[in-house]
Amino acid sequence: MLTSLLTKETIALNVEAEDWMDAIRKSAQPLLANGSIEPRYIDNMIQAVKDLGPYIAIAPGVAIAHAKPEQGVVRMGMSLATLKHPVSFGNTANDPIRLVLTLAAQDHDAHLNAMGDMVELLGSPDRFQRILDARQLDEVCACLKEGEQEANA
Repeated sequence: MLTSLLTKETIALNVEAEDWMDAIRKSAQPLLANGSIEPRYIDNMIQAVKDLGPYIAIAPGVAIAHAKPEQGVVRMGMSLATLKHPVSFGNTANDPIRLVLTLAAQDHDAHLNAMGDMVELLGSPDRFQRILDARQLDEVCACLKEGEQEANA
């Protein structure tokens, strides 16, 4: 599933973000560009963090931005952005954040499946570091494919 969602078109490396809100906006841009989300989805992701706190910072260095499907998801999509300079999301256990994933799921089941795939991918510290260190999109795509093959083995 991951390699069908995270492609060269939906991955951005060394993104410069001023703060956590800018990191979410920039991570979501590929999904906006390919029509997976409406502009309001970005606002709703940011508002969710303002309302609920930095719950999207799910692991050291990683945030998964998302909102409810009815808040602007057009079709299933996912994007990944590595940040040139880590940013704080206000989660002391997991800050600073270096990788922001944006998830656009059309329903609860798709959301859980995509989250499970990401947890499995990021469960490998070596693979996670290789993604952070990647300078070429092909390197990230290779890591994703490797993780998917291990999961299916």
